Amino acid sequence: MYRKKTLEFKRYPRMTAQKSFWNVLRQKLIEVIGRFLRRNHLRRNHRDKETSLYHKKLYQPVKETTITALKVLGVIPPHLNGLLLRIGSNPIYTSQPSLFEWYLGDGMIHALKLQQGKAVCYKSTMLATDRVQRLKQKPLIQGFRRGAHDVVNTNIFQHAGKLWAVIEAGAFPICLNDQLQAERYQLFNSDADLPFTAHPRKDPKTGHLHAISYDALDAKNAYYQVIDEQGELIHVTQILLQHGPMIHDCLITQQDVLVFDFPITFSKKRLLQGASVPYQWNKQHQARIGILPKYAEASQIQWIHLEPCFVFHAANAYRDHQNRIILDVVVHQEDFEHAQHAAYELQHAKLERWIVNSNLQTIQRICLDDRTQEFPKIDERFIGMQYRYLYTLGFAQTNLFNCLYIHDLEMATHVSYDFGAQWAIGELTFVAENEHSPEGHGYLMGYLHHIEGEAAKAVILKVAGLDIQQQAEIDLAVHVPLGFHCNWVASSEMLL
Repeated sequence: MYRKKTLEFKRYPRMTAQKSFWNVLRQKLIEVIGRFLRRNHLRRNHRDKETSLYHKKLYQPVKETTITALKVLGVIPPHLNGLLLRIGSNPIYTSQPSLFEWYLGDGMIHALKLQQGKAVCYKSTMLATDRVQRLKQKPLIQGFRRGAHDVVNTNIFQHAGKLWAVIEAGAFPICLNDQLQAERYQLFNSDADLPFTAHPRKDPKTGHLHAISYDALDAKNAYYQVIDEQGELIHVTQILLQHGPMIHDCLITQQDVLVFDFPITFSKKRLLQGASVPYQWNKQHQARIGILPKYAEASQIQWIHLEPCFVFHAANAYRDHQNRIILDVVVHQEDFEHAQHAAYELQHAKLERWIVNSNLQTIQRICLDDRTQEFPKIDERFIGMQYRYLYTLGFAQTNLFNCLYIHDLEMATHVSYDFGAQWAIGELTFVAENEHSPEGHGYLMGYLHHIEGEAAKAVILKVAGLDIQQQAEIDLAVHVPLGFHCNWVASSEMLL
């Protein structure tokens, strides 16, 4: 059980100006070497599939913009006051469009402001990393630098009264104000020299962020961190690993943190060959999950082995009445080559339920839905607790996500909602009707991207269990490239 830490909690490495200086030099060296290796790779493989994929209009970068005259079809619920935030890659300059320039392209934030039943404005802005600021000939933001690259582009959420843009594998988060202006690089309000993750889990009871983080330049360690509701680092412990596994997500129950250690690992060989993402399937790496009590030391982890697989995104976990741990996850198999190209339709990622027995010794895997799907989201009031409804994205008529699946896990049934062959749907976020409404009663919101690069839309769907009705569509008037994660930030104050 968590007990408030004292100010003497200091067991972590500190970031300093000297460390930051050397990190910046290392980032520049890695960028130069990486560009050279990728250029040679593309020269040897001039018909590379990843190059043609990222020529598509759906992925084409856009300029920053603010639009205030937005057309609305339907009715925006008047109590939805806040920002619909989406973040993704928007490379300012690319010599050769490829996977690398998309996955590690400059980050752009997209924000739709809703207030009192109106779509007030849509705004897109580049995240103010050093590279972006230099290209724009603007001053660099405050804070120290860390990690292998100067990119932050994967997730954005609110915590401790601020917005935070994050990426995995080593770089610091970037803190933004509610005008989307970047203020500083920092691991929240701490002075720690530690990586962070793109997928922390916020405990709805305490408001604490729980994170399993790794650094691409450190193959032997990951870190379990807890950030409290004021943004202070109140707990960290070092988890010993092998081979440098990619740890994209984690889960929590009311008592546990679940650590994913799967066989996609860092590969020096692929790096030197100029591969876009220097990770590959590693048959020598044992797939396992670690079960660690919240706020505990890494020595208390209990590991459970399982058959080879990989989880990019997980839905939720909880302890049931038999004290078993239930995990709902989207499971990828060995074919990481296709996953690197974002071709999820070739990957056949399916929805599974993993049941860990009460002795934490064995794990049972049950397929809940064998259709290809990804980007699971839930009603976040139920994080770490038993829940009923799960939302994923799937394929209906195209090889892009254009279909919503709502899973009723209690009744073992589901429904689908097709957005049409001309549209690709980005990650959706669930917003409850109000704080007292039953689970699954509220709104699903997200961005719709036209496959030919025409104007994008924001969509609001009203849901009540398995019932789905279109509530509103907002024409954003500009192309929005396909990106990564989406979240809702509620506020009664003026934003943007």
